[in-house]
Amino acid sequence: MATHPLVSLASWTARHLPDSWRRAFYRVPPLARFLRKQLNQAVPEGRGMVEVAAGGLQGARLNLDLHKEKDYWLGTYETELQEIVRDFVRPGQVVYDVGANIGYISLLMARAVGSRGQVFAFEALPENISRLRENLALNDFASGVEVVPAAVVDRGGQVRFLVHDSTSMGKVDGSVGRSNQQYPGELWVTGVSLDEFVFTQGRPAPDVVKMDIEGGEVLALPGMQRILQTHAPLLLVELHSRAAAQTAWDLLAPLGYQLCAMTHGAPILHSAAELDERSYVIARPPE
Repeated sequence: MATHPLVSLASWTARHLPDSWRRAFYRVPPLARFLRKQLNQAVPEGRGMVEVAAGGLQGARLNLDLHKEKDYWLGTYETELQEIVRDFVRPGQVVYDVGANIGYISLLMARAVGSRGQVFAFEALPENISRLRENLALNDFASGVEVVPAAVVDRGGQVRFLVHDSTSMGKVDGSVGRSNQQYPGELWVTGVSLDEFVFTQGRPAPDVVKMDIEGGEVLALPGMQRILQTHAPLLLVELHSRAAAQTAWDLLAPLGYQLCAMTHGAPILHSAAELDERSYVIARPPE
């Protein structure tokens, strides 16, 4: 696929243009549609192994469908989160990727913590677990990533998982937000709380927790209260509703956490009311 001139140009642009310039293309809908159409004609159908063109995972290999997953290939996926990982995640740390999907952030974390660190990639959807394992196997630096095939909730046991047409939008029953979405399928998956994972199963406690589980944070955060109290990890959390924002605020603020918006400059938040319906936040533990 890399021999097509347009594909090569897209890779070059991703590597050399500033993020702000690349994002500007997508703020002009006609231009964005034109670029997607031209690229879709240039790339093959179906999934294939590609090399990430830019961003924190530049040079890593992923099995992708470039008709649907260009942001992974071009390194434009969750650019603010990528910057936070670069600035805050250190070699030798233990990281939990809660909602690992197909492994982009797990791999990013693995690169950041290096051979002395460890990443636990929690994912509930079987289709995603299969692709996650494939993508980890493609990269030698991912040997320290352990896949945990489970949904992170407030207590262990079997839980009902609501399946969306998009594999990135499924969620555990009891999650909040995205009330306008349809979930045509369901299945039962293993549920685990992070406190159980650490204090019952004896796994290493996290230094950093990234959490993106489509509203399931209202279950997962209460399920890690003991970790928060005794180990105080850095949290990188996507909140999917105002109810989730309030849950996070009520749990973290009394423990001395400082919540900041995951935007340029990481402005400090003074109340849950400052958060939008969907927000990405950095929760910094007390010094």
